[in-house]
Amino acid sequence: METDPKLQKAKLSVEMEIDGGARLMGHMFVQQNQRLPDLLNDDRDFLPFETTEGLITIVRKSTIRRVTPLNQLAMPDINADPYEIFGVAPSVPDEELKTIYHRKVQECHPDKLIAMGMPADFVQLANEKLARINDAYDRIQEARAQVEAAKPKWVMGG
Repeated sequence: METDPKLQKAKLSVEMEIDGGARLMGHMFVQQNQRLPDLLNDDRDFLPFETTEGLITIVRKSTIRRVTPLNQLAMPDINADPYEIFGVAPSVPDEELKTIYHRKVQECHPDKLIAMGMPADFVQLANEKLARINDAYDRIQEARAQVEAAKPKWVMGG
């Protein structure tokens, strides 16, 4: 018995944000030669979604706020503004920046995903995101140290 190639589906690894801010990691199913936007904009009200545990859930499309494909190549952009990665202005105080940095690291730490039993592709993406966060923090710290070093070091005396 031959399977019709039009009916074959491919799993697309995604992170989905739904109403209320909950984030789901898993897979959506797209037909061969179909794009994710086509799937999200077709006339169906519901879509199947496979969780990382392998459970199939049916999701109402109107509750989906954002879907991010996880198989994208996302290399660190050395020229990107490191403050954008943290979502702060350059005037942010050092202590506040440090707090935000630690929160971001905790959110995407690969060890956390491994402990949750996430697949290797999710862990790899977390490693890449963590590398971008660390790079941005290092660049900010280095730039601030250079500004501090360039300040005059004289003392008023008498």
